[in-house]
Amino acid sequence: MNLDTVNTKLGSVRERIMELQKREKDLSEQKAMMEDAATMKIIKKHKISPEQLQYLEQLSEDEILFLLEEKNKKNVQKTEIKEILTDEKEEIE
Repeated sequence: MNLDTVNTKLGSVRERIMELQKREKDLSEQKAMMEDAATMKIIKKHKISPEQLQYLEQLSEDEILFLLEEKNKKNVQKTEIKEILTDEKEEIE
């Protein structure tokens, strides 16, 4: 293999690398757009206001996890109360 052949192949490899880098950039942008669209669907589905989004943005991850745990505890308590009321109602009947 002579120097000209190596330079030609090297040029081809560099062109291919640039093409792949461009493709990677395009795919990364598509991925980001799809993630943004999915986020917007969630926001619309749960009717989250801009004010609520700003509030969430200010919270730390730990604070969000704490709030979610508290909400889960309340849901469990509500379920337990419903079960007790259902049991009492069945006993009365």
